[in-house]
Amino acid sequence: MTMYSDSVTSSPGSILRQQVGSGVTATPTTLGNAQYLPALAQNISLTVERRLPALGELTVTPGQRVESDSVIARTLLPGRPRVYNLAELLGQPTTPLSKLLKKEAGNKISRGEILAATKGVLSGRQFKAPFDGTLGAIDEASGYISLIPQPQPFNLEAFVRGTISSTIPSYGATVQVQANYARGAFGFGGEQHGVLRVMATRPADPIDPGVIDPRTTFFILLGGSYVTAETLRRAVELKVRGIITGSIREEELTKFLEYRHREALYRVGQHAWRFPADLSGQDSPLTLIVTEGFGLRPMASRLFEMLVAHDGQELSINGMTRLRRGFQRPEIIVPVITTAEVNRASTPLGASDQLPRPGSSVRLLNPTYLGAVGTVVSLPPTRRGTRPGQLDRLAEVEVSNTRLVLPFADIEVLEQGNSGGSVPSSTTTSRTIV
Repeated sequence: MTMYSDSVTSSPGSILRQQVGSGVTATPTTLGNAQYLPALAQNISLTVERRLPALGELTVTPGQRVESDSVIARTLLPGRPRVYNLAELLGQPTTPLSKLLKKEAGNKISRGEILAATKGVLSGRQFKAPFDGTLGAIDEASGYISLIPQPQPFNLEAFVRGTISSTIPSYGATVQVQANYARGAFGFGGEQHGVLRVMATRPADPIDPGVIDPRTTFFILLGGSYVTAETLRRAVELKVRGIITGSIREEELTKFLEYRHREALYRVGQHAWRFPADLSGQDSPLTLIVTEGFGLRPMASRLFEMLVAHDGQELSINGMTRLRRGFQRPEIIVPVITTAEVNRASTPLGASDQLPRPGSSVRLLNPTYLGAVGTVVSLPPTRRGTRPGQLDRLAEVEVSNTRLVLPFADIEVLEQGNSGGSVPSSTTTSRTIV
């Protein structure tokens, strides 16, 4: 396992593993103090950055209220060039392309239009434009041509319900929202927003395939302990937007990926899972968020209770997961709308509030124990890092009667315990993860 180190002179926040690439951050305080997003937080102010993939135009102004599906910016995305061996398709390997083509490079083309042809009543051949676009490059030497599809309109949605706090000229805007927030262990699929429908009465209840029916279409479903490949298949067929669940067995996830013909994007096996940077859009019509990892684990009670309280309300989810080279995890955002929620005390967001202490409930992030939940027993002395002047801060965590010694970067706090000495426990086996 990769060893993560932090400098002796680093700030408390630098010990925390950062969510690279995520557009969701805690709104800074009026004094400009840095805020750090915990794995689970209630009634906090979030800033969601929304950015176009290319230069475009904005449709909103600061202070404007937006819904999740509000279009805040738009642009035209250029098509990806497609290459064709025209000489081979027409059976004319020695004839110059200029004598076969009816168009020149840069000319517009229309779907079904004849672009090139050979003469002959019986032996003549034609090449028709497969789509609307432009004739790109013409390579006389190789006989290849490139066709460029016409640009497609792209609308950028707000993703969350909130207020535009600032704009990014020609690219996008930031949306501020008061919300409850949670991160999952892993998942797949892109951004989705919709109404939450609770499908379990307890954190230990699975989602049975039989309860996925037409009444769940376009909903985001909340389960308890686990889902199966059959449940996910039913959800795709009935156009469910997303599923939030506690866990999934490796073999069930593999079956589903094979069904979707996406197994090549993953390397299976608990110790070697590689989640793709993006499995969204047409590749993944369903977004899945797994909160506790592989196996048959019930969802953490605090998270389950928080989500159940929002049954029938709108929420936003993003299943994108990167475990390496730009760490990012799936996210759940539930705007607070009731007076009771708005008046509830906010989760502290200071860096020191996110550091583990004895008694803290934590989730493990290393590949071997991804998603497992345990309790911090003690904080052993720091360990010297691999480079001069660096130390690893460590935590001893008890998970299923096994004690693990892990660097802070491989755990995240779900709920803080009391500060002070170590936490007594029953007889356990001890291991140090290096």
